[in-house]
Amino acid sequence: MRLLTPEDFEPWVGKKVRLNTVPAPVEITLARIERRPVLRGLPDHREPFSLFFEAPANVVLMDTTYEFDCGKGGPHEICIAQLQPSADKRHYQAAFS
Repeated sequence: MRLLTPEDFEPWVGKKVRLNTVPAPVEITLARIERRPVLRGLPDHREPFSLFFEAPANVVLMDTTYEFDCGKGGPHEICIAQLQPSADKRHYQAAFS
């Protein structure tokens, strides 16, 4: 199994991605990718990164794994966690290490 990398998601920054949710799919926007340095002494590990998503305030998602359709190579099973919402949006993060 090939591990996902930040490059897999770069074409989708600023675009909506579809999540397979019940009772109907929802779309959220991939707002940005945050890269973190590889730990020293671990050259065979992938570059750690996080995906940050935004959604309308009425899109409430649980902290769990969803099937994301990001197009190329997908769908991907990605675990997200909700961050502090803002006045008009909800924010979610997926961390890859």
